[in-house]
Amino acid sequence: MRKYLFTLFLFFSAAKIVFAQPALAPLPETKYNLVVIAHRGNHVTVPENTLESVKAAIKSGADYVEIDLRTTKDGQLVIHHDATVDRMTNGSGNINELTLAEIQQLSVADKNKPTKKRYRVPTFSDVLKACKGKINVYLDFKDASVTETYRQIQDAGMEKQVAVYINTIRQYKEWRKTAPAIPLITSAIGEVKNKDQLAFFLAQGSIEVLDNINDSEMVATANDNGVAVWLDAQSNDEGADEWKEVLQKGIQGIQTDNPEALIAYLNKNGLRNGLGKDITKEDPYAKYRRKTYRDLKNIKYGNAPGDENMFDAYFPKEVQPNARVIVYIHGGGWTGGDKEEFPKQLIEELVGKRGYIVVSMNYRLVKDGNNRFPAQIEDVKKALAFISKNAKKYDYNGNEYALMGGSAGGHLAMLYAYGYDDKKQVKTVIDLWGPTDLTDKAVRADGSDADRTVINFLGEADVNAQVTKDASPVYHLTNETAVPTILFHGAEDPLVDVSQAKNLYKKLQEFNVPAQLEIYPGERHGVGPAAAIDVFAKTFSWLEKYYPAK
Repeated sequence: MRKYLFTLFLFFSAAKIVFAQPALAPLPETKYNLVVIAHRGNHVTVPENTLESVKAAIKSGADYVEIDLRTTKDGQLVIHHDATVDRMTNGSGNINELTLAEIQQLSVADKNKPTKKRYRVPTFSDVLKACKGKINVYLDFKDASVTETYRQIQDAGMEKQVAVYINTIRQYKEWRKTAPAIPLITSAIGEVKNKDQLAFFLAQGSIEVLDNINDSEMVATANDNGVAVWLDAQSNDEGADEWKEVLQKGIQGIQTDNPEALIAYLNKNGLRNGLGKDITKEDPYAKYRRKTYRDLKNIKYGNAPGDENMFDAYFPKEVQPNARVIVYIHGGGWTGGDKEEFPKQLIEELVGKRGYIVVSMNYRLVKDGNNRFPAQIEDVKKALAFISKNAKKYDYNGNEYALMGGSAGGHLAMLYAYGYDDKKQVKTVIDLWGPTDLTDKAVRADGSDADRTVINFLGEADVNAQVTKDASPVYHLTNETAVPTILFHGAEDPLVDVSQAKNLYKKLQEFNVPAQLEIYPGERHGVGPAAAIDVFAKTFSWLEKYYPAK
């Protein structure tokens, strides 16, 4: 199996999927610390992804059988690697354009290994029955309904014998929502090059296994975060040399095309438990007990329905008198997003180590023509008023704030600070690729998705309309309203042109207001792990200078 690198998380991206902390999802139990995964079943002598290859994997002594899940035209779940039946059967066509009956008429055969015996494309339910109590399932989730897949897993009584490889953000979200106790496997994105970047990547969600971490330090980092590493060893020259090299990295599993040979090698060399850390013996709750802050969730600050007028607050375990508050405003094109997107690494550093109080707020979202601008600014005002009102109760500073926001949230942070902060409470703004001038066609070319998003936000298509200027931070910026501002932006941002940040920065300079502009070559709307770590570091330095915690 060769998987697509899973671009799981883009830090603060407008399209970012937000994940609440899911329940713990322990991996299936195995006899040995090092798991052996039979790739597409044991297909040394029988065709891959057949019921016979699954049974051969069981016979080989493997701990997991890796299979690929797809959906037929009539909604049935079948096991097949490719999107088409062309390579591995005597038929042709896409799986999702053939019915189960049509697929089951086909003969499965490895064209490089002719055989007179007839093999069939198996259904998922048949494979689950064959595996129950005998071998765990490593399910490469190619194309299927999460709800239906999990229903069949439950019907088979296999909830504790399945781990799922996810290929997209959408799959992650659906599995965590539908079946939070099912462990998930994925690949770290290509931008992850070192242990610090890996730690950042892992903090964006909850994954139980990674399959593409080849550096020993990065393997250790994954393990320290409670994540196992199972590496793919299958190749044309797979053998003892490759197995030895992989084992030296301290991993917890190997995926192989030759499970019998691999197990024989491990047994002969006393390596059935591997050389890596046994993370199954780690306390799964330890990382939660190590938290250096307290959190208060879903605090209601206004009267909007649901959670639109709620925020989460993060406090140091011991709040210092007059502690300063940072308010984060999420992105999402003013129509989506959620307060949960604030990165855990920032909470740990800003709250746990530096002593700030951090508030991450929701606000009314534009939907079906309702809650258009200025509803969002009204909500920022309400939230700050609520926080100020309760300052004495919690012994923090309710008269000063730093505003921080990503994308649409960055826009709202700047707009409120420059145009609507009547009490002059905002002392600094941290903008992450937010639009600054909605009258500028550089940010909303005619007919583009961005243009439609702005029109939906304002209820007005005319770039010269007064409401468009009222909603543009740059039009509110004066000597009297400007506050120290740091701007972060991707040079290749296709949604909010980098000129937006450059133009605002130039105007801030004209007013002799402390300002800093950080542009990241090659980055788009949101940044990858390497750039995100730099964003963090520069944010901390900026706060130390213009909004110190103490």
